Amino acid sequence: MRCHAVKSLALLLAAIIGSLLCACSNSEGVDCANQVEEIAAVNEVSSSSDIPKAQEASSSSKELDYLPLDDSEYPYAGIPRIVIETENHQKIKDRETEIPAKLQIWGENAPESEVMELTIRGRGNSTWLYMPQKSYKIEFVNKHEILGMPKDRDWALIANYADKTLMKNYLMYHLSTKLDAYYAPRCEFAELYLNKEYLGVYLLSETIKIGKDRINIPKDSNSYIVEIKENHRQGQQIVYSHILKKDSIGKPFRIHAPKNASSEVQSTLQKHLENFETFLKSIDFQKDNLIANWLDINEYLKYYWIQEFSMNPDAGGYSSIFFSWTKGNTIKMGPVWDFDIAFGNHDSETFATPKGWYIKINYWHSYLLKDPFLEKKRTTFWNEYSDIFMSTLSTIDSIQILLQNAEKNHFKKYKILNRTDFRYHRKKFANYGEAVDDLKKWIIERISWINSQIQP
Repeated sequence: MRCHAVKSLALLLAAIIGSLLCACSNSEGVDCANQVEEIAAVNEVSSSSDIPKAQEASSSSKELDYLPLDDSEYPYAGIPRIVIETENHQKIKDRETEIPAKLQIWGENAPESEVMELTIRGRGNSTWLYMPQKSYKIEFVNKHEILGMPKDRDWALIANYADKTLMKNYLMYHLSTKLDAYYAPRCEFAELYLNKEYLGVYLLSETIKIGKDRINIPKDSNSYIVEIKENHRQGQQIVYSHILKKDSIGKPFRIHAPKNASSEVQSTLQKHLENFETFLKSIDFQKDNLIANWLDINEYLKYYWIQEFSMNPDAGGYSSIFFSWTKGNTIKMGPVWDFDIAFGNHDSETFATPKGWYIKINYWHSYLLKDPFLEKKRTTFWNEYSDIFMSTLSTIDSIQILLQNAEKNHFKKYKILNRTDFRYHRKKFANYGEAVDDLKKWIIERISWINSQIQP
Protein backbone atom coordinates (compact mmCIF):
# COMPACT_ATOMS: atom_id res chain seq x y z
CA MET A 1 0.00 0.00 0.00
CA ARG A 2 3.06 2.33 0.05
CA CYS A 3 3.32 4.73 -2.86
CA HIS A 4 7.00 5.21 -3.68
CA ALA A 5 6.34 7.93 -6.26
CA VAL A 6 4.53 10.10 -3.69
CA LYS A 7 7.30 9.49 -1.20
CA SER A 8 10.01 10.52 -3.67
CA LEU A 9 8.09 13.64 -4.65
CA ALA A 10 7.74 14.60 -1.00
CA LEU A 11 11.50 14.28 -0.49
CA LEU A 12 12.20 16.40 -3.60
CA LEU A 13 9.83 19.12 -2.42
CA ALA A 14 11.49 19.03 0.99
CA ALA A 15 14.88 19.59 -0.59
CA ILE A 16 13.61 22.54 -2.67
CA ILE A 17 11.86 24.15 0.31
CA GLY A 18 14.94 23.64 2.42
CA SER A 19 17.17 25.33 -0.16
CA LEU A 20 14.83 28.33 -0.34
CA LEU A 21 14.80 28.62 3.43
CA CYS A 22 18.57 28.53 3.47
CA ALA A 23 18.79 31.25 0.84
CA CYS A 24 16.49 33.50 2.88
CA SER A 25 18.05 32.97 6.26
CA ASN A 26 21.83 32.63 5.89
CA SER A 27 22.30 35.85 7.87
CA GLU A 28 20.60 34.22 10.84
CA GLY A 29 22.88 31.21 10.80
CA VAL A 30 20.29 28.60 9.87
CA ASP A 31 21.72 25.06 9.55
CA CYS A 32 20.40 24.29 6.04
CA ALA A 33 21.35 20.63 5.97
CA ASN A 34 19.60 19.89 9.25
CA GLN A 35 16.49 21.79 8.22
CA VAL A 36 16.21 19.90 4.92
CA GLU A 37 16.50 16.60 6.80
CA GLU A 38 13.79 17.65 9.28
CA ILE A 39 11.35 18.69 6.54
CA ALA A 40 12.03 15.50 4.61
CA ALA A 41 11.37 13.43 7.71
CA VAL A 42 8.05 15.17 8.32
CA ASN A 43 6.98 14.63 4.71
CA GLU A 44 8.05 10.98 4.75
CA VAL A 45 5.89 10.30 7.79
CA SER A 46 2.88 12.18 6.42
CA SER A 47 3.05 10.33 3.08
CA SER A 48 3.25 6.89 4.62
CA SER A 49 0.32 4.60 3.81
CA ASP A 50 0.31 3.55 7.47
CA ILE A 51 -1.62 6.78 8.07
CA PRO A 52 -5.16 6.42 6.74
CA LYS A 53 -6.50 8.80 4.13
CA ALA A 54 -9.03 10.18 6.60
CA GLN A 55 -6.10 11.27 8.77
CA GLU A 56 -4.13 12.75 5.85
CA ALA A 57 -7.08 14.96 4.98
CA SER A 58 -7.43 16.31 8.51
CA SER A 59 -6.56 19.97 8.96
CA SER A 60 -5.96 19.39 12.66
CA SER A 61 -2.37 19.15 13.84
CA LYS A 62 -3.45 16.50 16.34
CA GLU A 63 -3.15 12.97 15.00
CA LEU A 64 -6.38 10.98 14.81
CA ASP A 65 -6.43 7.81 16.90
CA TYR A 66 -6.42 4.75 14.68
CA LEU A 67 -5.40 1.08 14.63
CA PRO A 68 -2.99 0.27 11.78
CA LEU A 69 -3.93 -2.28 9.16
CA ASP A 70 -1.51 -4.14 6.88
CA ASP A 71 -3.55 -5.79 4.14
CA SER A 72 -0.70 -6.41 1.72
CA GLU A 73 -1.26 -10.18 1.86
CA TYR A 74 -5.04 -10.19 2.25
CA PRO A 75 -6.36 -7.17 0.30
CA TYR A 76 -9.66 -5.41 0.72
CA ALA A 77 -12.44 -7.74 -0.41
CA GLY A 78 -15.59 -5.63 -0.37
CA ILE A 79 -16.75 -6.28 3.19
CA PRO A 80 -15.81 -4.41 6.39
CA ARG A 81 -12.57 -5.19 8.20
CA ILE A 82 -12.66 -5.40 12.00
CA VAL A 83 -9.28 -4.54 13.51
CA ILE A 84 -8.70 -5.50 17.15
CA GLU A 85 -5.58 -5.04 19.26
CA THR A 86 -5.43 -6.40 22.78
CA GLU A 87 -3.60 -4.63 25.57
CA ASN A 88 0.13 -5.35 25.18
CA HIS A 89 -0.87 -7.76 22.39
CA GLN A 90 -1.92 -10.37 24.94
CA LYS A 91 -3.05 -13.69 23.53
CA ILE A 92 -6.66 -14.72 24.11
CA LYS A 93 -6.06 -17.92 26.00
CA ASP A 94 -9.47 -19.04 27.24
CA ARG A 95 -13.22 -18.37 27.38
CA GLU A 96 -13.22 -16.80 30.82
CA THR A 97 -10.46 -14.17 30.93
CA GLU A 98 -11.65 -10.81 29.60
CA ILE A 99 -8.70 -9.02 28.02
CA PRO A 100 -8.79 -5.23 27.50
CA ALA A 101 -8.60 -4.30 23.83
CA LYS A 102 -9.39 -1.70 21.18
CA LEU A 103 -11.47 -2.16 18.04
CA GLN A 104 -11.91 -0.17 14.85
CA ILE A 105 -13.88 -0.76 11.67
CA TRP A 106 -11.93 -0.27 8.44
CA GLY A 107 -13.25 0.25 4.94
CA GLU A 108 -11.15 0.01 1.80
CA ASN A 109 -8.49 2.61 2.54
CA ALA A 110 -9.29 4.16 5.89
CA PRO A 111 -11.05 3.67 9.21
CA GLU A 112 -14.81 4.10 9.19
CA SER A 113 -15.29 4.29 12.95
CA GLU A 114 -13.67 5.68 16.02
CA VAL A 115 -11.41 3.46 18.11
CA MET A 116 -13.64 1.71 20.64
CA GLU A 117 -12.64 0.30 24.03
CA LEU A 118 -13.76 -3.23 24.86
CA THR A 119 -12.82 -6.57 26.37
CA ILE A 120 -12.45 -9.78 24.39
CA ARG A 121 -12.44 -13.45 25.35
CA GLY A 122 -12.89 -16.80 23.63
CA ARG A 123 -16.34 -18.29 23.09
CA GLY A 124 -17.93 -21.50 21.85
CA ASN A 125 -17.44 -25.16 22.62
CA SER A 126 -16.09 -27.31 19.79
CA THR A 127 -15.13 -24.12 17.91
CA TRP A 128 -12.87 -22.99 20.72
CA LEU A 129 -11.49 -26.41 21.62
CA TYR A 130 -10.91 -28.07 18.25
CA MET A 131 -10.89 -25.56 15.40
CA PRO A 132 -7.98 -23.36 14.28
CA GLN A 133 -10.33 -20.45 13.59
CA LYS A 134 -11.70 -19.37 16.98
CA SER A 135 -14.84 -17.47 17.92
CA TYR A 136 -14.78 -14.51 20.30
CA LYS A 137 -17.09 -12.65 22.66
CA ILE A 138 -16.55 -8.89 22.76
CA GLU A 139 -18.01 -6.40 25.22
CA PHE A 140 -17.63 -2.67 24.66
CA VAL A 141 -17.10 -0.27 27.54
CA ASN A 142 -19.91 1.87 26.10
CA LYS A 143 -22.81 0.93 23.84
CA HIS A 144 -22.00 1.23 20.15
CA GLU A 145 -23.91 0.91 16.92
CA ILE A 146 -21.80 -1.36 14.77
CA LEU A 147 -22.12 -2.19 11.06
CA GLY A 148 -25.58 -0.60 11.08
CA MET A 149 -26.93 -2.74 13.93
CA PRO A 150 -28.57 -1.15 17.00
CA LYS A 151 -26.41 0.08 19.87
CA ASP A 152 -25.32 -2.45 22.45
CA ARG A 153 -22.26 -3.50 24.42
CA ASP A 154 -22.34 -7.25 23.73
CA TRP A 155 -21.44 -8.93 20.43
CA ALA A 156 -20.06 -12.19 19.13
CA LEU A 157 -17.50 -12.78 16.41
CA ILE A 158 -18.57 -16.13 14.99
CA ALA A 159 -16.04 -18.28 13.15
CA ASN A 160 -17.58 -20.54 10.53
CA TYR A 161 -14.64 -22.91 10.17
CA ALA A 162 -16.85 -26.03 10.02
CA ASP A 163 -18.98 -24.46 7.27
CA LYS A 164 -17.16 -24.21 3.95
CA THR A 165 -19.93 -21.99 2.56
CA LEU A 166 -19.38 -19.50 5.43
CA MET A 167 -23.06 -18.59 5.29
CA LYS A 168 -25.29 -21.12 7.08
CA ASN A 169 -25.70 -19.11 10.28
CA TYR A 170 -26.43 -15.91 8.37
CA LEU A 171 -28.87 -17.77 6.14
CA MET A 172 -30.98 -19.09 9.02
CA TYR A 173 -30.94 -15.89 11.06
CA HIS A 174 -32.11 -14.08 7.92
CA LEU A 175 -34.84 -16.71 7.36
CA SER A 176 -36.00 -16.29 10.96
CA THR A 177 -36.33 -12.55 10.34
CA LYS A 178 -38.33 -13.16 7.15
CA LEU A 179 -40.69 -15.41 9.10
CA ASP A 180 -41.17 -12.54 11.56
CA ALA A 181 -39.87 -14.39 14.62
CA TYR A 182 -40.15 -12.38 17.83
CA TYR A 183 -36.38 -12.07 17.79
CA ALA A 184 -33.66 -13.15 15.36
CA PRO A 185 -30.01 -12.17 15.82
CA ARG A 186 -28.86 -9.41 13.48
CA CYS A 187 -25.50 -10.13 11.91
CA GLU A 188 -23.08 -8.92 9.25
CA PHE A 189 -20.05 -10.39 7.50
CA ALA A 190 -16.60 -8.94 8.19
CA GLU A 191 -12.96 -9.92 7.97
CA LEU A 192 -11.07 -9.96 11.27
CA TYR A 193 -7.55 -8.75 12.03
CA LEU A 194 -6.47 -9.56 15.59
CA ASN A 195 -3.15 -8.23 16.84
CA LYS A 196 -2.10 -7.61 13.22
CA GLU A 197 -2.91 -11.18 12.14
CA TYR A 198 -5.56 -11.88 9.51
CA LEU A 199 -8.04 -14.44 10.87
CA GLY A 200 -10.52 -14.78 8.02
CA VAL A 201 -14.21 -14.14 7.36
CA TYR A 202 -16.39 -13.85 10.47
CA LEU A 203 -20.01 -13.18 11.26
CA LEU A 204 -20.38 -10.26 13.65
CA SER A 205 -23.57 -11.16 15.47
CA GLU A 206 -25.78 -9.87 18.23
CA THR A 207 -25.62 -12.02 21.33
CA ILE A 208 -28.70 -13.51 22.97
CA LYS A 209 -29.71 -11.31 25.89
CA ILE A 210 -32.56 -9.23 27.28
CA GLY A 211 -32.77 -5.79 25.71
CA LYS A 212 -34.98 -3.39 23.80
CA ASP A 213 -33.38 -4.47 20.51
CA ARG A 214 -32.72 -8.06 21.55
CA ILE A 215 -35.17 -10.28 23.48
CA ASN A 216 -37.58 -7.63 24.65
CA ILE A 217 -38.88 -8.99 27.96
CA PRO A 218 -38.67 -7.46 31.43
CA LYS A 219 -35.22 -7.55 32.97
CA ASP A 220 -36.20 -8.94 36.34
CA SER A 221 -36.22 -12.14 38.37
CA ASN A 222 -39.44 -13.36 36.72
CA SER A 223 -38.10 -13.34 33.14
CA TYR A 224 -35.82 -16.02 31.78
CA ILE A 225 -33.66 -16.82 28.78
CA VAL A 226 -32.90 -20.54 28.85
CA GLU A 227 -30.85 -22.93 26.73
CA ILE A 228 -31.01 -26.71 26.59
CA LYS A 229 -27.31 -27.38 27.04
CA GLU A 230 -25.92 -30.91 27.27
CA ASN A 231 -22.35 -29.68 26.81
CA HIS A 232 -22.47 -27.04 29.56
CA ARG A 233 -19.36 -25.97 31.42
CA GLN A 234 -18.49 -25.65 35.08
CA GLY A 235 -19.67 -22.36 36.54
CA GLN A 236 -22.72 -22.00 34.31
CA GLN A 237 -26.08 -21.90 36.08
CA ILE A 238 -27.92 -25.14 35.35
CA VAL A 239 -31.24 -26.61 36.46
CA TYR A 240 -32.35 -30.14 35.63
CA SER A 241 -35.58 -31.89 34.78
CA HIS A 242 -35.92 -35.66 35.27
CA ILE A 243 -39.42 -35.99 33.80
CA LEU A 244 -38.53 -36.91 30.20
CA LYS A 245 -34.92 -37.86 30.79
CA LYS A 246 -35.10 -40.32 33.65
CA ASP A 247 -31.47 -40.85 34.58
CA SER A 248 -29.32 -39.81 37.49
CA ILE A 249 -28.52 -36.46 35.88
CA GLY A 250 -31.66 -35.36 34.04
CA LYS A 251 -31.95 -32.85 31.20
CA PRO A 252 -29.76 -29.76 31.75
CA PHE A 253 -31.19 -26.28 31.16
CA ARG A 254 -28.74 -23.38 31.31
CA ILE A 255 -30.02 -20.05 32.66
CA HIS A 256 -28.69 -17.13 30.58
CA ALA A 257 -30.98 -14.60 32.25
CA PRO A 258 -31.40 -13.47 34.91
CA LYS A 259 -27.70 -13.39 35.66
CA ASN A 260 -26.62 -14.91 38.96
CA ALA A 261 -30.11 -16.26 39.60
CA SER A 262 -30.89 -16.98 43.24
CA SER A 263 -31.79 -20.48 44.34
CA GLU A 264 -35.44 -19.38 44.51
CA VAL A 265 -35.35 -18.06 40.93
CA GLN A 266 -33.71 -21.28 39.75
CA SER A 267 -36.29 -23.36 41.59
CA THR A 268 -39.17 -21.44 39.95
CA LEU A 269 -37.83 -22.28 36.51
CA GLN A 270 -37.14 -25.89 37.35
CA LYS A 271 -40.67 -26.45 38.66
CA HIS A 272 -42.19 -24.84 35.56
CA LEU A 273 -40.14 -27.03 33.23
CA GLU A 274 -41.02 -30.17 35.16
CA ASN A 275 -44.72 -29.23 35.11
CA PHE A 276 -44.52 -28.60 31.35
CA GLU A 277 -42.82 -31.94 30.73
CA THR A 278 -45.36 -33.70 32.93
CA PHE A 279 -48.08 -32.15 30.74
CA LEU A 280 -46.27 -33.37 27.60
CA LYS A 281 -46.35 -36.92 28.88
CA SER A 282 -50.09 -36.81 29.35
CA ILE A 283 -51.51 -34.57 26.60
CA ASP A 284 -55.25 -35.07 26.22
CA PHE A 285 -55.57 -35.40 22.46
CA GLN A 286 -59.34 -35.05 22.70
CA LYS A 287 -59.08 -31.42 23.77
CA ASP A 288 -57.92 -28.94 21.19
CA ASN A 289 -55.32 -26.30 21.90
CA LEU A 290 -54.31 -27.22 25.45
CA ILE A 291 -50.72 -26.80 24.34
CA ALA A 292 -51.38 -23.08 23.83
CA ASN A 293 -51.62 -22.75 27.62
CA TRP A 294 -47.93 -23.67 27.81
CA LEU A 295 -46.37 -22.77 24.49
CA ASP A 296 -46.57 -19.85 22.07
CA ILE A 297 -47.73 -21.89 19.05
CA ASN A 298 -46.80 -19.37 16.34
CA GLU A 299 -43.26 -18.93 17.62
CA TYR A 300 -42.92 -22.67 18.09
CA LEU A 301 -43.84 -23.35 14.45
CA LYS A 302 -41.35 -20.80 13.12
CA TYR A 303 -38.63 -22.24 15.31
CA TYR A 304 -39.51 -25.85 14.54
CA TRP A 305 -39.54 -25.46 10.77
CA ILE A 306 -36.22 -23.60 10.58
CA GLN A 307 -34.59 -26.40 12.56
CA GLU A 308 -36.34 -29.18 10.63
CA PHE A 309 -35.70 -27.55 7.25
CA SER A 310 -31.96 -27.33 7.97
CA MET A 311 -31.88 -30.69 9.80
CA ASN A 312 -29.80 -29.08 12.54
CA PRO A 313 -28.18 -31.84 14.67
CA ASP A 314 -27.89 -29.73 17.83
CA ALA A 315 -31.59 -28.82 17.79
CA GLY A 316 -32.75 -32.37 18.43
CA GLY A 317 -32.20 -31.81 22.12
CA TYR A 318 -28.47 -31.34 22.57
CA SER A 319 -27.38 -27.69 22.53
CA SER A 320 -28.13 -24.14 21.34
CA ILE A 321 -31.88 -24.66 21.89
CA PHE A 322 -33.04 -21.32 23.27
CA PHE A 323 -36.36 -20.18 24.64
CA SER A 324 -37.64 -17.34 26.78
CA TRP A 325 -40.24 -17.45 29.49
CA THR A 326 -41.78 -14.81 31.72
CA LYS A 327 -43.62 -16.10 34.77
CA GLY A 328 -47.35 -16.18 34.08
CA ASN A 329 -46.86 -16.36 30.28
CA THR A 330 -46.16 -19.07 27.72
CA ILE A 331 -42.78 -20.39 26.62
CA LYS A 332 -41.46 -18.79 23.42
CA MET A 333 -39.07 -20.95 21.44
CA GLY A 334 -36.05 -19.19 19.96
CA PRO A 335 -34.07 -17.41 18.92
CA VAL A 336 -32.49 -19.85 16.47
CA TRP A 337 -28.75 -20.23 16.85
CA ASP A 338 -25.76 -22.19 15.54
CA PHE A 339 -26.15 -23.85 12.13
CA ASP A 340 -22.56 -24.49 11.04
CA ILE A 341 -23.03 -28.28 11.08
CA ALA A 342 -26.58 -28.24 9.67
CA PHE A 343 -27.60 -28.93 6.05
CA GLY A 344 -25.91 -32.34 5.94
CA ASN A 345 -22.61 -31.14 7.42
CA HIS A 346 -22.49 -33.44 10.46
CA ASP A 347 -20.09 -36.40 10.51
CA SER A 348 -22.96 -38.82 11.17
CA GLU A 349 -24.59 -40.51 8.17
CA THR A 350 -27.95 -39.76 9.79
CA PHE A 351 -27.63 -36.17 8.60
CA ALA A 352 -25.98 -36.78 5.22
CA THR A 353 -29.29 -37.27 3.43
CA PRO A 354 -31.83 -34.47 3.03
CA LYS A 355 -34.60 -37.01 3.56
CA GLY A 356 -36.31 -37.88 6.83
CA TRP A 357 -37.74 -36.14 9.89
CA TYR A 358 -35.24 -35.34 12.58
CA ILE A 359 -36.55 -32.59 14.86
CA LYS A 360 -40.05 -34.09 14.86
CA ILE A 361 -38.89 -37.30 16.54
CA ASN A 362 -36.71 -35.74 19.24
CA TYR A 363 -37.28 -34.56 22.80
CA TRP A 364 -40.18 -32.09 23.32
CA HIS A 365 -41.19 -32.30 19.64
CA SER A 366 -41.79 -36.05 19.79
CA TYR A 367 -44.54 -35.41 22.37
CA LEU A 368 -45.89 -32.14 20.99
CA LEU A 369 -46.41 -33.42 17.46
CA LYS A 370 -48.41 -36.43 18.57
CA ASP A 371 -51.19 -33.92 19.14
CA PRO A 372 -53.43 -33.78 16.02
CA PHE A 373 -54.14 -30.10 16.64
CA LEU A 374 -50.45 -29.12 16.54
CA GLU A 375 -49.65 -31.54 13.73
CA LYS A 376 -52.32 -29.87 11.61
CA LYS A 377 -50.82 -26.47 12.46
CA ARG A 378 -47.39 -27.76 11.43
CA THR A 379 -48.70 -28.85 8.02
CA THR A 380 -50.59 -25.62 7.44
CA PHE A 381 -47.55 -23.55 8.32
CA TRP A 382 -45.34 -25.29 5.78
CA ASN A 383 -47.91 -24.97 3.01
CA GLU A 384 -48.30 -21.27 3.74
CA TYR A 385 -44.63 -20.38 4.05
CA SER A 386 -42.76 -22.89 1.88
CA ASP A 387 -42.03 -20.16 -0.68
CA ILE A 388 -40.08 -18.26 1.97
CA PHE A 389 -37.97 -21.36 2.64
CA MET A 390 -37.40 -21.70 -1.11
CA SER A 391 -36.27 -18.06 -1.22
CA THR A 392 -33.17 -19.05 0.75
CA LEU A 393 -31.74 -20.07 -2.62
CA SER A 394 -31.75 -16.47 -3.86
CA THR A 395 -30.32 -15.34 -0.52
CA ILE A 396 -27.46 -17.78 -1.06
CA ASP A 397 -26.79 -16.23 -4.47
CA SER A 398 -26.64 -12.77 -2.91
CA ILE A 399 -24.24 -13.88 -0.19
CA GLN A 400 -22.02 -15.64 -2.71
CA ILE A 401 -21.69 -12.39 -4.65
CA LEU A 402 -20.98 -10.46 -1.44
CA LEU A 403 -18.23 -12.90 -0.42
CA GLN A 404 -16.75 -13.49 -3.88
CA ASN A 405 -13.46 -11.79 -2.94
CA ALA A 406 -13.48 -12.35 0.81
CA GLU A 407 -13.69 -16.12 0.37
CA LYS A 408 -10.42 -15.99 -1.60
CA ASN A 409 -8.70 -14.38 1.39
CA HIS A 410 -10.36 -16.79 3.79
CA PHE A 411 -9.39 -19.96 1.97
CA LYS A 412 -5.89 -18.66 1.39
CA LYS A 413 -5.65 -18.49 5.18
CA TYR A 414 -7.43 -21.81 5.79
CA LYS A 415 -6.63 -24.27 3.01
CA ILE A 416 -9.57 -26.58 3.69
CA LEU A 417 -11.82 -26.56 0.62
CA ASN A 418 -10.35 -29.79 -0.78
CA ARG A 419 -9.68 -31.48 2.57
CA THR A 420 -11.78 -33.84 4.69
CA ASP A 421 -9.46 -34.52 7.64
CA PHE A 422 -11.62 -32.43 10.01
CA ARG A 423 -14.71 -34.26 11.27
CA TYR A 424 -17.22 -31.70 9.95
CA HIS A 425 -15.57 -31.33 6.55
CA ARG A 426 -17.45 -34.16 4.91
CA LYS A 427 -16.82 -33.23 1.29
CA LYS A 428 -13.99 -31.97 -0.89
CA PHE A 429 -14.58 -29.01 -3.19
CA ALA A 430 -12.41 -27.71 -6.00
CA ASN A 431 -13.49 -24.15 -5.21
CA TYR A 432 -15.91 -22.07 -3.16
CA GLY A 433 -18.56 -22.13 -5.88
CA GLU A 434 -18.75 -25.92 -5.63
CA ALA A 435 -19.36 -25.69 -1.88
CA VAL A 436 -22.18 -23.20 -2.44
CA ASP A 437 -23.72 -25.31 -5.20
CA ASP A 438 -23.65 -28.34 -2.92
CA LEU A 439 -25.61 -26.42 -0.26
CA LYS A 440 -28.19 -25.31 -2.83
CA LYS A 441 -28.57 -28.85 -4.12
CA TRP A 442 -29.13 -30.14 -0.56
CA ILE A 443 -31.80 -27.48 0.09
CA ILE A 444 -33.65 -28.22 -3.16
CA GLU A 445 -33.73 -31.91 -2.32
CA ARG A 446 -34.80 -31.19 1.26
CA ILE A 447 -37.73 -29.01 0.16
CA SER A 448 -38.75 -31.60 -2.42
CA TRP A 449 -38.77 -34.35 0.22
CA ILE A 450 -40.77 -32.27 2.72
CA ASN A 451 -43.30 -31.41 0.02
CA SER A 452 -43.69 -35.11 -0.70
CA GLN A 453 -44.59 -35.75 2.95
CA ILE A 454 -46.85 -32.77 3.65
CA GLN A 455 -50.41 -32.89 2.44
CA PRO A 456 -51.39 -29.78 0.45
